[in-house]
Amino acid sequence: MTPTLVSDPPGTARPPALACLERVAAALGTSPEVRALHAVPPQAGPHHDGKALLQAVVRGDRLGDLWNVLDTLVQSEVGAVLPGWRDRSVPDALESVHLVPQDDHLVRLRVRTVAAGTPAAEPPVGSRTLLDRSDEGGAPDRAPGDDPLPALLAAEHQREGDPAELLTETLVRLHVVHADARAGRSLEAYGGFTLMCTALRELLRVSLIAGAGPAPRAERYAAGWAGFDDTLALTPIGRLCRGELRALVAAGPPVDNAALARAAERVLRTAGHAAPAAVASLAGPTDSYRRYLHLD
Repeated sequence: MTPTLVSDPPGTARPPALACLERVAAALGTSPEVRALHAVPPQAGPHHDGKALLQAVVRGDRLGDLWNVLDTLVQSEVGAVLPGWRDRSVPDALESVHLVPQDDHLVRLRVRTVAAGTPAAEPPVGSRTLLDRSDEGGAPDRAPGDDPLPALLAAEHQREGDPAELLTETLVRLHVVHADARAGRSLEAYGGFTLMCTALRELLRVSLIAGAGPAPRAERYAAGWAGFDDTLALTPIGRLCRGELRALVAAGPPVDNAALARAAERVLRTAGHAAPAAVASLAGPTDSYRRYLHLD
């Protein structure tokens, strides 16, 4: 069965992000372990056409298998410009966020993976069902035993992100912040901006502090922001990164493209000081990111 979104009402513009949903859904739908697919298309309006959600309901015993290949699948089907960012803030699902080219801009595609037969498998509010195999025979949707999701979520939370992953998170969050700020959602933009700066802080912590060996007075810093100024001040690279991070925080959420370009370059410059290998590994993707956000 090939999943197809229902037709849009006559006379309405077809949001570009629907094409992304259809292509990923068609690939996922070829697997019999995928029991249902639900899509939340972009909202109407000029400031809501850049995000979409696809929920995949999977047999519980195959949930981890799909999660491990999801980024490769999205990359191959829709050519996401960055590796998928695994969002660990969602309490009842495995979710990844992908920036996908569509025409001359980027669509923020969130793919949610849930276990069949659990409350999380209910269709999201406002979604369209693309695929429903509930009436088909074959293996049961849910294998005997416990729900595998808590163990998978726990493993995600225990895994420390590497610099490349944290740089990807920072750039994805910057995309969200800019969309909110441009649309006048100032409180959402502020909240997202703090999360973006936190992701960049974690990149600095992982690269410059964690596992770097004992440093004078470094014991004053444990985690979070408390003591972070003093700890970065202990080394020349740390002081350089501290200056960049301070300037980024002082500038606030970027509202226009000029501010977005400055923020993106500051993020990449800061990451380049702390984790040059990670920045080099993402050189091609970050060039594409700049191009689709019209930053070059």
